[in-house]
Amino acid sequence: MCARVGVLEVEWWSSGDCERAVPFGPAGLCSRKFHCASWMLLISFLLDMVIRKVTRHLNICCKSGAELNDFAVFTTCGLASALLLGVDGPLNGFLAVIYVLATSFRLCFYSAAGTPFTYKGLPCPYASCVLASTSLLTKGNTFILSCMASLMVLFMMDQSYYPHDEILDSENWKKVVYLGGVIMLFLSPFSLTAFYCLMWSLSYIFFPDALWGKAVCLRLQQLRN
Repeated sequence: MCARVGVLEVEWWSSGDCERAVPFGPAGLCSRKFHCASWMLLISFLLDMVIRKVTRHLNICCKSGAELNDFAVFTTCGLASALLLGVDGPLNGFLAVIYVLATSFRLCFYSAAGTPFTYKGLPCPYASCVLASTSLLTKGNTFILSCMASLMVLFMMDQSYYPHDEILDSENWKKVVYLGGVIMLFLSPFSLTAFYCLMWSLSYIFFPDALWGKAVCLRLQQLRN
């Protein structure tokens, strides 16, 4: 038996005294949109590295291109990622605004670290990857997403240095990590891909020098010599 209540269509199965309802319409559609948005953010995280490699290889970098890149990063890693938090409540909406402002502040004031081959503050794509992966693994749990977003805001606003190490132009094992992410995105179960990207991003956040900064240290030593 089907019943329509307001704008939600509910299908009922009756078995004795037991009944269960499955929602359709806006609620289910919204859930699917958040799921697709999370995947789009993970794809953009991987594509960003390819685009940067292509621009360096073709030597087509320019000031206007850099500004457009910052705008693209702000739109994708700032606005789109903040919408994963939801704006259906005052606290979620406030946190989403704070996340967007932190992304903007990070891009405006921390882009030039002053030290060669380093970023000042956590790069926005890694924060976006953490939120997207968490959203997929927790099926959009707003409490966990809010906690992770708050943590990412602190890392982006922090003045710690992160290695500006281009993965596709770096050590072979980093290229394998990237290739693994691409392969898993298309061939592996969704939850496993999200977990892989989450571990990748968290390793960069918590072990920037021990794991990801060795090549940067070698470059700095070569410059000093």
